[in-house]
Amino acid sequence: MTEVGYGSVRDDAQAEREKLVRVAWYYYRDNLTQAEIAVRLHVSRPTVARLLERARSTGIVTIDIATSGIGGFELSRTLRERFDLDEVVILPAADGSLSGEVTNSRLGFEAAQYLRRYLLPGAIIGVGWGDTVLRSLLALTRPSLNGVTFATLTGGIEAYTRKVSGATNNGISDFIRYIPAPLLASNPSVANALRSEQAVTSVLELARSADATIVGIGAAMPTATILQNGIVKEEQIREYKDKGAVGDIIGEFYDRHGRVLATDLQKVRIGIAIRELRAMKNVIAVAGGSDKTAAIDGALAGGYVDVLITTEDVARRLVEM
Repeated sequence: MTEVGYGSVRDDAQAEREKLVRVAWYYYRDNLTQAEIAVRLHVSRPTVARLLERARSTGIVTIDIATSGIGGFELSRTLRERFDLDEVVILPAADGSLSGEVTNSRLGFEAAQYLRRYLLPGAIIGVGWGDTVLRSLLALTRPSLNGVTFATLTGGIEAYTRKVSGATNNGISDFIRYIPAPLLASNPSVANALRSEQAVTSVLELARSADATIVGIGAAMPTATILQNGIVKEEQIREYKDKGAVGDIIGEFYDRHGRVLATDLQKVRIGIAIRELRAMKNVIAVAGGSDKTAAIDGALAGGYVDVLITTEDVARRLVEM
């Protein structure tokens, strides 16, 4: 009886292993979907998912990630230590050159994936407008937004708020508390009046208490989105560069050491100061492309960022600088 029992256990184990190998082969080698495998094996799709997970956990399937393109985790570790960051997410270099729009789309998708860890019912997420931030918000899924409140750090920028309001894929505008004012007021008197309005201060206080905050980083250059969106003029960018500006975050310009520069924008700007980011939790900056290296370097030097999501070319240049 003992021998029969032992043989039965052994045969069952062998049959189980063969089933795991078969499922893994269909999925990873034949590129069948889980639903297609379920039909072929006459089981449910959740059963296929469990079998694939068991194949990975038992070592039948091993996954190797080619890290030669980004130097493994070494590049990320070096940047974390150098700039005292909590985390650095690096997008591997793509084949061939990419446009700024494609680069921002890749960054936005990656930022959306990263941000999901904070999207829990009752969570507050601060939002600093920018092209990559906009793409991040639009890449979020509707179910992940349930119970989450997004609070803007500054007054609105029409180019962004219009696209968010028109988003039908996830309806994210329903979850955003907007500051009822533009980023830049028409004159200092109007700006002072708006800053004292309870409708403005309540959103700013909510943003300051955020569980995580996502911001973009702009470069002080002719292709900057802050210029393309008509927020500043070309002569202003030249003036700021003459003062040593390398980039801006939420409408405030800073130099390569991260020091905020005195500009005419500060008299009419509506929003929190970037120095406040240092005291806020989990500030995530999403920016990439070699033309933003100096701007990103300055932002990190200023201590405004806890998490950096960027491209491989920028990461390598930051290490070399």
